[in-house]
Amino acid sequence: MLCQFDKLLYPRMADASTVGYMIAVYRPLEILHDGSGNAMSQFKAVGYCLPITEKVRFRLNGHWVRHPKHGLQFEVESYEEVISHTREGIIGYLASGQIKGVGRKIAEKIYDSFGQDTLEILDQEPEKLMAIRGISKKRLRMICDSYLATRGARDVIAFLTPHGVTANRAIKIYREYGKDTLDIIRKHPYQLVEMAGIAFKTADKLAMRLGLPAVSPERVDEALMYAIAEGEAEGHMCLEKHDFLRRALRLLETPEITEEMAAARAFQLVQADRLVCYDHYIYRTATATVENNIAFHIAQQVKTTAEPYENLDHAILGEERKLRITLAPEQREAVKMALSTKFCVITGGPGTGKTAVQRAILDLYQEKYPEAQIICCAPTGQAAQRMKESSGLPASTIHKALCIKANPDDTLTEGIMLNADLILVDEVSMMDAFLAERLFAAIPPHARLILVGDADQLPSVGPGAVLKDIINSGVVPVVRLDHVFRQSAGSRIATNARLIKHGNLSMEYGPDFMFFDSKDLAVSADIIETLYIQEVQKFGVDGTAFLTPFRRKTETSVDAMNARLQALVNPSAPGKAEAVSGQLRFRLGDKVMQIKNYEQVNNGDVGYITSITGPENEATVEIDFGDGRIMKYENDQLRMLDLGYASTVHKSQGAQYKSVILNLQCAHAIMLMRAIVYTAITRARLRLTIVGERKALCRAIRNTKADQRGTRLAQRIQDFIE
Repeated sequence: MLCQFDKLLYPRMADASTVGYMIAVYRPLEILHDGSGNAMSQFKAVGYCLPITEKVRFRLNGHWVRHPKHGLQFEVESYEEVISHTREGIIGYLASGQIKGVGRKIAEKIYDSFGQDTLEILDQEPEKLMAIRGISKKRLRMICDSYLATRGARDVIAFLTPHGVTANRAIKIYREYGKDTLDIIRKHPYQLVEMAGIAFKTADKLAMRLGLPAVSPERVDEALMYAIAEGEAEGHMCLEKHDFLRRALRLLETPEITEEMAAARAFQLVQADRLVCYDHYIYRTATATVENNIAFHIAQQVKTTAEPYENLDHAILGEERKLRITLAPEQREAVKMALSTKFCVITGGPGTGKTAVQRAILDLYQEKYPEAQIICCAPTGQAAQRMKESSGLPASTIHKALCIKANPDDTLTEGIMLNADLILVDEVSMMDAFLAERLFAAIPPHARLILVGDADQLPSVGPGAVLKDIINSGVVPVVRLDHVFRQSAGSRIATNARLIKHGNLSMEYGPDFMFFDSKDLAVSADIIETLYIQEVQKFGVDGTAFLTPFRRKTETSVDAMNARLQALVNPSAPGKAEAVSGQLRFRLGDKVMQIKNYEQVNNGDVGYITSITGPENEATVEIDFGDGRIMKYENDQLRMLDLGYASTVHKSQGAQYKSVILNLQCAHAIMLMRAIVYTAITRARLRLTIVGERKALCRAIRNTKADQRGTRLAQRIQDFIE
């Protein structure tokens, strides 16, 4: 139906980028009658991504429906612009407001350059627009994205949006499949799960709508594969067989599909090499391979012997005199073990002297092997920086040491064999299985490997419990540091960390470990504000951290508190440059956190904004991450950043602060775990303040769920040794 936009009824405010449900009035440009035969001068249309510019005519495709309350209306399934292929028609379309970054003058320049080929250039060779004066790389990106959304991806957006798929994801899907996108989705709707990260339930509803039988083998297979992927997202390498099947059945919600039927399909997936069954546990094939490879490399490392270090006891005494310290018996044992074996683990909580042990190991090794190559590394930039400061040697992230770079699609490039004689890795509890496999595969046969970490901290964000499994295998030499040295063993932080580790609900309170009771989230947020500014005045922004289990949804979440704390320590001021990205407003001087691996900056790294140039919606931002890493971000890259005043406990791993403020509320129920509290508390060096509910603290200490990950790595290591 040929028509022209008249007015928007819902939502009240919208533009060409609006992709939600819409109601609009159009004027027909062809003869149109209602059900009674009366001519219609206008009609109401409903649908997603409706066109709302008066400057272009449209042909709407769909069908008429009669709403019980609102009467006759046209339900739009798709639409197309009707563009006159004249100079004025094409310029009018380009300048209609549907394409961001193109006004009348730019539209005229584009037409004058490409004439009747303009739309074809936009479709197939948009980079040619860079030759036009006034179109920068940034503006070209804006033009391409909005043109794609309004033309190529429009039908895909309209098709997927009602099923809960965002416009950005729909555009990503369109970029992957191109003009065949809708055909592919209709034939293989479950591809959306793997390719675009769509939830199984969303893809499943779409598949049902497209006519896939509820008991089809394809549907059961996809539920099984999603169940195992869901397990990995929770940190499991594998799932026990019956748990795995029950998870899939819960996804399917189809009584006709029994556990026996699901098991039969799982067997077929094993036969097809999509799944692996090991000792009654189910893996994705790739994940099983990773676990197997880790076990193999560890076994190879353990089976080889190291060159003996002669007169080691005497050398350790000399090191103690040099550092003016006296090592505790278990510290001395750790140093001896590290210098006598090819592979070992040193584990201990806060204040137990792990740093002193590392320093002694490195000094003694360099003394005996002055020409040897040493690599010090850790999972995060913050942890690597701490390692560098304490050891006096260069330190990097594991990714950087392995020459692994994160690509835009989050895949990892191939690593290399490390050129090292000794490799020391700190904060190993944060290392997931996939990174561990890359690390162990890169260890030269002659090199020593020393892993250091606290097995009671939160496990890695990715799947696996590598440090804990290596310790539990009983195969690798391990020294546990238990004696607390920090502040002459008088630190309540270290004392309470030990109590929490053993499930003790009774804490010791004082000036360095405080609790502010507050059940109300809004009141808690106010208390946190007051405490934060006090601590910043004493310890600075760098030395103060606010930690919370939740990123979103509550008044004390990371998102909510970042905005409030930013207003306190870096408020808006006349002349202070700002940059806007979505809901975030960055200011010159802001503390920011990287939330996605990008070039030489890793997820969780913290820096400060040193420069903002250009209009706030198109600004270029420069950030100093320390250690010589100064990065520039275009406006569309700012989505990889967050403000850094508040952080989740997970993101804080590897960091240390003089003062930590921790929020624990019953509203955080699903995130209240012992490992969360233990990890948060051990980030603090001088003072820890908890704001929230004692009930929430007790609930968290009792909950050891984070420790219970599905993994068979310890058993696999033993298998390779035997």
